[in-house]
Amino acid sequence: MNNYIFEAEAKSKSEAEDYTLETLRLQPGDLRFEVVDSGKSGFLGITQKKPAVVRAFVVNNDIPSEKIIHGVIITILKKMGIPAEVVGMGDVDGKIYVELTSKESGLIIGKRGATLDSLQFLLNLMVDPKIRHNRKIVLDIESYRDKRELSLIRLAKSIAASVIKSGRSKLLDPMNPFERRIVHMAIQEDERVFTRSEGNGTFKRVRVISAKERHKYKDVEDPSKKGLPVEDFEDGVDSEDLD
Repeated sequence: MNNYIFEAEAKSKSEAEDYTLETLRLQPGDLRFEVVDSGKSGFLGITQKKPAVVRAFVVNNDIPSEKIIHGVIITILKKMGIPAEVVGMGDVDGKIYVELTSKESGLIIGKRGATLDSLQFLLNLMVDPKIRHNRKIVLDIESYRDKRELSLIRLAKSIAASVIKSGRSKLLDPMNPFERRIVHMAIQEDERVFTRSEGNGTFKRVRVISAKERHKYKDVEDPSKKGLPVEDFEDGVDSEDLD
């Protein structure tokens, strides 16, 4: 990996290096350090001393991908001015789940998870697929994604009930593929309504429609997947799939 995986600052170069090794739980031979700033003493001992800054590069190819992911995400957040810690990481269903904690969790999540999705997308770009064995990295903080899923399921069922009662379709706010899939699946067994995705790009909108209007939307049916829109059902790994 050519990019540095962690940036640290401390009173001295050696302290910054020690902090890096302690944080990532690695050995000196695993990393190569590059000095960004050697640090400077304060003027006449009056002003505050400027800290030393070092960057760590991988030299041991056997380092677990989880260590690299840990370093990269903490460095990204630090450069954003947001303190955070990785409290859990593991392989679930062929994906690497990373759980964060922070006093600034709201900033990391952003409006409806937009910032969290962007950080996740950036993390997947920065960590080479070969290093993570082509596994998708899923970034979460304080179980936000589980809470969001439950919220979307409740929303989908509420909207479906409204459409059934009024007969008029309803268009939801833009969502990423992961969230759209939750909405589709939440009500796909209800034969009184169906869903379709509308729009272009990653953030499309889901329309919930009365089954009485199905003849107007012949493009939504896919017999192999019970009518679930193909682009939202498939769990791909391209740049548009943020799940």
